[in-house]
Amino acid sequence: MKIENIENVFLDTSFMIRLLNIGDPDHQNALHYFKRFRDNKSKIYFSTIAVAEYCVGGSSSTLPYTFLTLIPFNFDHAKLTATFAKAAFEAKRKGSIELEHRVVIPNDTKLMAQAEVLEIDLFIARDKNCTTVYNFLKKKGLASFEYLDLRKPPNEFFEELFPAT
Repeated sequence: MKIENIENVFLDTSFMIRLLNIGDPDHQNALHYFKRFRDNKSKIYFSTIAVAEYCVGGSSSTLPYTFLTLIPFNFDHAKLTATFAKAAFEAKRKGSIELEHRVVIPNDTKLMAQAEVLEIDLFIARDKNCTTVYNFLKKKGLASFEYLDLRKPPNEFFEELFPAT
C-alpha cells in the first residue's frame, strides 16, 4: 500500500473522541488526518459499534456523518469476530498478550473484523488495547489492513518534511 493512495480508512471510537474534542492533546493529529482523507476522497468508514461507544460520553448529533460511511455489524463480521476474539482470548489466557483490565477484546475484534471484511487499507485508533490486539492479529496473519496509532504526527506518517498547517 502506498501511503499517498489510501482509499479506505476505518476510524476507531478513540479517533472520533479526539477529533471532536478540541481540548484533547491528539485533536490536531485527528483533525489533520480527517481533513487529509476527506480532501483526498478516501472512503471513511465508521461502525455503528463505534457510534454506540462514542455516545456513552458524546452525542450522536456531533458526528460528521456527511463524510462518513456508517457500517452496521452483520453476519460476516460476526463470524470473523469469533475467529479474532477466540485467538485473542486464547493468547491472553496463555499470557502471550497483556491487556489492561477491561472488556475491550470483543469490540476491538468486532471493529477489526469489519475492517478486514471491508478490505480496509488503514485502521486508525488511539487505544493501547486496540494496538495490542491488532499487533497480535497481524502477527497471526489474521489482519491484512495497516494500523495507525493516532499519536503519530501526520507529517511523519505521510513522510513529509513539515507538519501540516
